[in-house]
Amino acid sequence: MTKVNTHQRPGEFIALAAFLMATIALAIDMMLPAMGSMAVDLELTEPHRISWVILGIFAGLIFGQLVFGPLSDAIGRRGAIQIGMLIFLVGTAICAWTESFTVLIVGRILQGFGGAATRIVTQAMVRDRFAGREMARIMSFIMTIFILVPIFAPMIGQVVLWFGSWHLLFLTLGGFSAVILTWFSIRQPETLSERQVITTKHLINAITTVVLHRKTIRFTVAAGFSFGGLVSYLSSAQFIFQDIYQTGDWFSVLFGSTAASIAISSLVNARYVKRFGMEVICKIAFSMQIVWSGLFCLYHFSGFEITLMDWLIYIVPVLFLMGLTFGNLQSVAMEPMGAIAGTASTVIGSLMTAISLGVGVIFSQFMVGQSASPLIVTFFVTGLVALLLINTQDPSTHPAESF
Repeated sequence: MTKVNTHQRPGEFIALAAFLMATIALAIDMMLPAMGSMAVDLELTEPHRISWVILGIFAGLIFGQLVFGPLSDAIGRRGAIQIGMLIFLVGTAICAWTESFTVLIVGRILQGFGGAATRIVTQAMVRDRFAGREMARIMSFIMTIFILVPIFAPMIGQVVLWFGSWHLLFLTLGGFSAVILTWFSIRQPETLSERQVITTKHLINAITTVVLHRKTIRFTVAAGFSFGGLVSYLSSAQFIFQDIYQTGDWFSVLFGSTAASIAISSLVNARYVKRFGMEVICKIAFSMQIVWSGLFCLYHFSGFEITLMDWLIYIVPVLFLMGLTFGNLQSVAMEPMGAIAGTASTVIGSLMTAISLGVGVIFSQFMVGQSASPLIVTFFVTGLVALLLINTQDPSTHPAESF
């Protein structure tokens, strides 16, 4: 049995956990201002190929979550995060020194694979140390810091670009990650009180249980489609703001401003979710997303050009509505999985990421020309599919209880 140090100050733990979870978000959003210069330097003739700089991270996350969740139960939280961070640093180094697009994407996949540890194992550390309302309070503080990263990361990336090329972005990211890993290794004690033996059979059974529980799989797939819309936005944001609307250095400010709506929506959801319930909020949010996107589709296909101001008027409410659904969809999917919550969260997270990556890859192919309308259609379709899934009625089944 591993001895657990329960005397670490909560403030330091919150800050460390938030920065660990923010590593992946920083690796994604910090690169957005440089995607245009990457495409030029790497001689990419097809604009949609550069979207793999973002999509590659999510490809790595799919498998990383499946590996590091069970691994942290077997060897402890500290070891799993340290291994993951080292893999992340290797991927970052590859990205920093390569001049090949293929090698760059390999490095991004490694970043996603290793970074999955900071995302999923950090949540497990919080569960190890806190419970009930105290856990909810701690997670709120962590998520508040975490949500701020997408707002400021592109601005940080833009500042770094003033001093060098996109290679310097990866060197900066690597330096930040090395500092966080050092801080974690020195200050964070092991939180897992009893290690478990995780077998392949256990994981296969958990996957089967998740897939066969109708409500869980419906909300997991709905979350995947909804998040797929966000993945599409992240992979095309630079193209929209800088190539279509020619915003130049203002891209990071405009992108950060739109991302702020997600942070606001998380606060609104926390205030009203107890009153209205998770499913009701998701249904309202998706219905409004569909209507809002439908109106802008009609506006565009009636012959009107979508200007930069039109785009901002459209995207800010959509991101706000999407922010209302992410946590709620995953929470509803997890509700029936009480008997296998830890492993089920790993399976649900990986499946959701896989679906969102597929959606992002498919819809990113349509981001050509000089119009943001394909992304509006993407949000309409993903919102419609998600709403149909969560509105489907199931027979009463509870296979997780007999697991």
